[in-house]
Amino acid sequence: MSRNKKPVIVVAALLGGLILLPVLIWSVSRLGGSDGPLTPTPSETGSAGSSRDLPDFDLSRLAEKADQLLSQDIAEALREGDVSLDFVAGLNKEAERARGDLRSGRTDRAKERFLAVVSAAESQLEAIAAADRARELKGSTYTELQRLEYLRVAFENTYREAVDSYNDALRSLEAGRYLEAVDQFELAGAILGDLEARAIQQLSGLLEAGQAALEKYELTEAKNAFRSVLEIDSANAAATEGLTMVSALEGIAESIKAIRTLESEGKLNEALAALDRLAADHPNNPFIKNQRTSLEKRIANSEFDRLVARSLESEAAGNYGEAIADLEEALKIKTDTTQQERLEKLQATYKAARLEMLLADGFQALKGARYEAARNLYKEAVALDPESKEARTGLEKASSLYLASIRYNQNIASAERSIKEGRFPLAARFFNEAMSSRPDNLMNSKLKKEEAIRSELEKQSKEVPVTVISDGRTFVSIIGVLPPDRFKDRDLKLFPDVYKIKGTRKGYKDVEMDLKVDASRPNQSIRVQCIEKI
Repeated sequence: MSRNKKPVIVVAALLGGLILLPVLIWSVSRLGGSDGPLTPTPSETGSAGSSRDLPDFDLSRLAEKADQLLSQDIAEALREGDVSLDFVAGLNKEAERARGDLRSGRTDRAKERFLAVVSAAESQLEAIAAADRARELKGSTYTELQRLEYLRVAFENTYREAVDSYNDALRSLEAGRYLEAVDQFELAGAILGDLEARAIQQLSGLLEAGQAALEKYELTEAKNAFRSVLEIDSANAAATEGLTMVSALEGIAESIKAIRTLESEGKLNEALAALDRLAADHPNNPFIKNQRTSLEKRIANSEFDRLVARSLESEAAGNYGEAIADLEEALKIKTDTTQQERLEKLQATYKAARLEMLLADGFQALKGARYEAARNLYKEAVALDPESKEARTGLEKASSLYLASIRYNQNIASAERSIKEGRFPLAARFFNEAMSSRPDNLMNSKLKKEEAIRSELEKQSKEVPVTVISDGRTFVSIIGVLPPDRFKDRDLKLFPDVYKIKGTRKGYKDVEMDLKVDASRPNQSIRVQCIEKI
């Protein structure tokens, strides 16, 4: 539908009226009582007359429905331009009359008016939905007509029927008969679907007939079948390919028959040689190329079978190495699940001795605290036999101990480095972490290194007196220890570590320095003053 062109102020006023509808309906519902049973009180009965003049539950619901349609669905349709201002104004006027009847106690008349409002609104909304559906089908049906236009010649009457139904639908759409338009568009789509299904069936039959004739070298029959397909579908790739093969066979059909005879007798290499000679006389012949591909595949299958048979003979004789070599070569030609499983079993048998040696060597390496070597041995064992519990367990243990050894060595090194830097709490943390992953067997050199670290950390575990000197004008602070304060000197007791000390003074550049507290250096002092003006 076209959009209404009345002034915007009218639309705003009308929408404002729609917003007030819930309040009016609430007022009307209050006439019917509270949330309890809708039974009038004696005073209400006496003032209004009979009980049939009072609004009942169904009437209240009807009024609410009318309000909902007007304030939501119809209002939305108005904003979208799908209904006119006059139509909406008429509905609101009728709804207001119904509310007036309700206030006057004319419930029957109110019900009739509300029903008329609901019916008109729902009918209009259904018409809008049908219009949207019809417009959607218009586009999709037109697309299908275009896609299947190649069938127009072969199926003229059916295709024309679909076109006629589409045209009828267009006229109904223009006339505003949306439901009729939807039905007619859907009919056109159904006709096209049936047409395509019949065409597919017919084309498939012709293609099968053409291919069967081609395999028998009945070139005339094959050509006729493929041409019939192209008369229906000029872009059919299979029919085009079929005609290409027919043309390629013309003049060499007898030679191809002789080659096929060699194939049937199992003389595949002779057939391939004859095919190569024919290809030399007819280069780029597509049929010869296809035939050669097929023959090469048959030869490959034959070689596969030969290698498999020979591997079985070697396996029976206990020559597992030769059996594995033949089977691996066969599986390069083509994939075969059964032979792949055979190969895996042969490999497991062949490598059993290697697996046993790896497990023994891995155990000895593990026992001798050579964790990296043990891990590598067990890793190879798992690769040989993933199902070996001993190999998996050994790999897990060796890897875990190897990792623990690395962590131990790294934490010991970090502890030593932190001690040199004067960061003794950090060194203690690294040392504790090293002890948590400490291997069972350690060389004397590592034991001596542990003892040296432990001794140094014990020495640095007590507070050390430190004097901080300033000028009484600089605010001095030590992160985590001393809040900003002004003084000339301050005596502190600090555990050995590296502290960040800072001085600030208005109008002067801040100073910041490290304070390294070491138990081996008693009576330490540090001066912090801001003396450089900004």
